[in-house]
Amino acid sequence: MKPTNAYLEAVKNIPLEIQKETSFSFAVSDKIHKKLTEKGMTQKELAKRMRKTEAEISVWLSGQHNFTLRTLAKISVVLGEDLIQISK
Repeated sequence: MKPTNAYLEAVKNIPLEIQKETSFSFAVSDKIHKKLTEKGMTQKELAKRMRKTEAEISVWLSGQHNFTLRTLAKISVVLGEDLIQISK
């Protein structure tokens, strides 16, 4: 489906930092989903290991969650690998 002119105009008016935040959020949720698939782990299992509800994990994987560094660190520990890399 081709985006409408109204949509494209609306996107142009979104501040760049909000666009970047949204991009980061979707990238993190995509990476979590990919790692779950690679490890054969379900959302239910991740929720149990994180001591969270399945509904909360579902929100995380929707790309609409504002992750804290603490949460990213805990997910990384549960999945056994870093979700983000920071170059020194």
